[in-house]
Amino acid sequence: MRLLSTFLGVAATLGLGAHAHAGVTDTPVPTFNGHAAQVVALVPGVIKSDAIETDVICTNLAPVGVDIGFEVFNQAGVRANRVSTGNGAILGVGPGRTVTIATGGTAVLHEDAAITLEAPVTELANGSGRVVATDIRLACNAFTVDSLHTVESPGKCPTCQPPTLANLGLSYIASPLPPPPAPCPATPLAACRKPAAPGRALLLLKDRTPDTLDALLWKWAGGAATTKADFGDPVATTNYQLCLYDQSGATPTLRLASNAPAGGTCGARPCWTGTTTGFVYADPALTPDGLATISARGASAGAAKLLIKGKGTNLPLSGLPLGPPVRVQLSAGSGVCWEAVYTTPLTNNAGKFKAKSD
Repeated sequence: MRLLSTFLGVAATLGLGAHAHAGVTDTPVPTFNGHAAQVVALVPGVIKSDAIETDVICTNLAPVGVDIGFEVFNQAGVRANRVSTGNGAILGVGPGRTVTIATGGTAVLHEDAAITLEAPVTELANGSGRVVATDIRLACNAFTVDSLHTVESPGKCPTCQPPTLANLGLSYIASPLPPPPAPCPATPLAACRKPAAPGRALLLLKDRTPDTLDALLWKWAGGAATTKADFGDPVATTNYQLCLYDQSGATPTLRLASNAPAGGTCGARPCWTGTTTGFVYADPALTPDGLATISARGASAGAAKLLIKGKGTNLPLSGLPLGPPVRVQLSAGSGVCWEAVYTTPLTNNAGKFKAKSD
């Protein structure tokens, strides 16, 4: 309710009535190359007139690449550019990268993309805008900027006129910093779902030199009936953690912890996609923790399946051999987890661990 009130308050500030059919609140959210976008923030007072431009600067706080766009609207609420065609959009902005999208070039700021106004809009005075992206984890700011003047040292140019630059401020529609993936707990979770029978879960680890050759494979089959709802919604909000424990001592030792964050764009595609029975994760960049693919397929009792592959230098493998029994758990932010225990490995040396579950 608080979010809705804030949203309506921003709409009122921008002069958008409840029955308007245009503008930042009512215009359908675009897509980037077919990837669904979300409205991250609203920008009031957008100007492109004479020598005044509007710049939006955003930093990607997500651990994956994000497509970012800036859509602008005139005072009547008519959209002046379409990021779905690339006008005002930057694709695949990497983690930690900062980009600037503007209504035009300026002398004081570096613009990565400049919007071309589309008919019938020819200028913006007291307009509005919205930041849209494939992930809400952005930190943004907006300015109106004098496009003619740059910042000069008074010692070098005492007569130079400084640029006019005003902070517009933003109204975030959703928090740009959702909770990060929870770390693997120090000890294994209780009541995780187990394979239907011995030998139905395979674990393979390779520790090679160089670390680019490190690899992980975990196959889990069977167990309790699993629905698609049990997997949560990793396309938007459900983070996943793969945790591996060495239980040879009195206290379990966490030996590997890899995260697959919710949402985001991996390369040119969403990291997570939904299927009829579950979800698929694919990250060619292997960020943040070396996981390449996750396939989660729900089914009736004894038929559900999980498949996880990881590799490379980002895989946080703390060396081999392992001390059995070894316990592997995949936990979802939905509160459900799956596990397998390996007491008698087939191979367990400094370069390779291979075992079938108890």
